[in-house]
Amino acid sequence: MIELSWIDNSIIIIYFILLLVIGYVVRKKVHNITDYFLAGRRLTLPIFVATLVSTWYGGLLGVGELSYNYGIVNWLTQGFFWYLSYLFFAFFIAHKVRKSNLFTIPDLLEKFYDKKSRFLGAVFNFIMVTPAPYVFSLGLVFSLLFGWPHWVGILIGTLVMIFYTMRGGFMGVVYTDFIQFFLMMLGVAMIIPFAVFKFGGIGFLQANLPASHFTLTGDWTIQMILVWGFIAFWTLVDPGFYQRCYAAKNSMIPKRGILISIVFWALFDVCTTFTGMYARAAMPGIDPTTAYPVFAAAVLPIVFKGFFFTGLIATIMSTIDSFTFLGAMNISHDLYYKIFNKKASEKKIMFVTKIGIVIAGVIAAIIALSFTSLVAMWYTIGTIGISALLIPVLAGFFFKGRKSPNASFLSIIIGSLTSTLWMMDGYINAYEGWPTYIFGLEPMYPGLLMSLIVYVVVTITSMKLRKTVNEGKQEVVKWT
Repeated sequence: MIELSWIDNSIIIIYFILLLVIGYVVRKKVHNITDYFLAGRRLTLPIFVATLVSTWYGGLLGVGELSYNYGIVNWLTQGFFWYLSYLFFAFFIAHKVRKSNLFTIPDLLEKFYDKKSRFLGAVFNFIMVTPAPYVFSLGLVFSLLFGWPHWVGILIGTLVMIFYTMRGGFMGVVYTDFIQFFLMMLGVAMIIPFAVFKFGGIGFLQANLPASHFTLTGDWTIQMILVWGFIAFWTLVDPGFYQRCYAAKNSMIPKRGILISIVFWALFDVCTTFTGMYARAAMPGIDPTTAYPVFAAAVLPIVFKGFFFTGLIATIMSTIDSFTFLGAMNISHDLYYKIFNKKASEKKIMFVTKIGIVIAGVIAAIIALSFTSLVAMWYTIGTIGISALLIPVLAGFFFKGRKSPNASFLSIIIGSLTSTLWMMDGYINAYEGWPTYIFGLEPMYPGLLMSLIVYVVVTITSMKLRKTVNEGKQEVVKWT
């Protein structure tokens, strides 16, 4: 347990009171379903950047764990690869998303293909936006700060999030994200100067860390590094990116906003990577999962410590609320309204969304209590979700021919099923706690490969079938 002064605790308490006040006040600004789902499509550039940056970086304990254990490879796998995917999204996808004027990724899948693809897309979207890794993180932070059992921390954090998200919808998320953006940037920036002052600069790190901590690959295999490169494709099918593009005031804001956000993410990644490395050098025996907050508590003085932990909590909460709301939208908009009840009123859809917020929160808590590692949770969710959605979504944007609904439907099923079974087999045949995969291949490789093969084969078969049918019709016309 980390001991905080009454001043530090007061800063954290004020932050939570502010969240509750926002949840109460912002409800008056919600007048229709577009306000509730997309903040009225009125996000300006500064707000777009603040909500995107804060939402996308909830896994602070996870990157702390990676940099503590492996060093600079954390920047490569959790930073550089992601910058490339951000750039691709900004230049080739963002403006298309905003111009479509839709609400969700399943909306796009229905536009590209059919309702079957929408249904599967909603299911796998729900998996990808589960806030379980961040609920897990919040429980750990509360356990460290207040001595609560892990499950109590998870419960209290989830209840606060449910209140202000349920009240204000996406508008409530945006307002809180704007505050959380400043808190998270302040929180990660302040720790490096204190660490350098107390322990010294790069010389201290070099003297107290393995040499592998200073190489881009660390002691990871190239295959494992490339898997995290593929996991960075998460951006291309991430509902949070799409939602913020849909909510932007115009089609120019998403591209500009993502490019600006990359600068903030890069600064953030440098701070988190070196903080994790300082924690390993100064405190080599602590739990890697909680290394980041434990090191901060040891280095920062009073008041600064309060702002750091408020920023840490804000970083995690900003992702929990956004992901929970996206999962609720999958339940209400993509399944209930679009599949089962097209005549539902806006009031009814908003009510079902509120129920969905509770469902998404409960499921996330259950998943969080089933894992012991944030990194393992990210890896599992990303592998399954990306194997399912990446090929159909990208093909929808960039394949100009006539699209086959069956190609999308089967690609989603086969891709996700392949990666899931591959992963299960690896854990069943684990050696000394480490999964042993078939041919030594990480599950995402066969998952994406099978998804691509199925999509291409079914598309070509459908094109040939349509050609044969058209030729047959022409023969019939000719003879009649």
